[in-house]
Amino acid sequence: MRSVLLLLAIPLALRAQAPASQPVLTGEQLFDAGRFDEAKGVFQQQLARDKNNANALYYMGRVVYAQRKSDEAVDWFEKAVSRDERNATYHVWLGNALGDEAQKASKLRQPFLARRVKSEFERAVELDPKQIDAREGLVGFYSMAPGFMGGSMDKAHEQANEIVKLNPMRGHAQLANLAERQKDPVAAEREFKAIVAASPDSALGYYALGAFYRRQKRWDESWATYEQLMKLRPGEINVHLTWGGTAAESGKNLERGEREVKFYLANAPKDAAVPNLSNAHWRLGQIYEQTARKDQARSEYNEALKINPRNANAKKSLDSLK
Repeated sequence: MRSVLLLLAIPLALRAQAPASQPVLTGEQLFDAGRFDEAKGVFQQQLARDKNNANALYYMGRVVYAQRKSDEAVDWFEKAVSRDERNATYHVWLGNALGDEAQKASKLRQPFLARRVKSEFERAVELDPKQIDAREGLVGFYSMAPGFMGGSMDKAHEQANEIVKLNPMRGHAQLANLAERQKDPVAAEREFKAIVAASPDSALGYYALGAFYRRQKRWDESWATYEQLMKLRPGEINVHLTWGGTAAESGKNLERGEREVKFYLANAPKDAAVPNLSNAHWRLGQIYEQTARKDQARSEYNEALKINPRNANAKKSLDSLK
């Protein structure tokens, strides 16, 4: 009798020891994880059951847009809007996709697409005045479109100032970009500093301000900004690469720059972005080249391309190395 009980207990014990089944992810979760093909399959199944599922239509558009197929994305977003015209987010993404198409279109077709881009963003704001993405879309449109297509720097500033009320960090970022487009570095610097002031605990403002100083070739101020970020967030590993990249770009402080890039490479997280790792080797190669260590520079350029064969900067540096 005891042996029979033991045999009955074995399957129960095995089930207890077996790993729990993996949770089934939704299409939205798969999309957020970057698993676009799997997400697409889920939404296709939903549409097979209900061809009018606006959310599935929208996400089909998001999938193909992420895959750089803006023409297909326009079709999907149009279908989503037709099913739920009052969803501001659908209008925003239709405007985004139309904007991408406008950049590729012929001069004859561009005005037509430009009007549609403007219309979609304006409709999104009408439906949801707090829709920051739509207002940012209008800032971009008004500041870049010519006047006969509806462009207006005054209207761009109006939208940016509305964003400041909703999200100071994002609003000042838009004002800073507008100032740079208008070649007003004084106003741009003021706005970039305002980003830091609005969100002093966020790294984004420091990176934006430091990058502005780099574009202005104000190297010392750029490094000082990155130093502030290092003190604020000791665990922010990427700032060490940015510091070293600034040294490589400027040709100054190369010894410190080398240490910073090597620190990044030694401490980069396991899931570090491939472009960052590739660029770290490229920047280190630049420093080696500028300090007469050409063999080591060549090795770093090759390593950068091994990690990311699409790194055009590393390829150009390698090709020009003599």
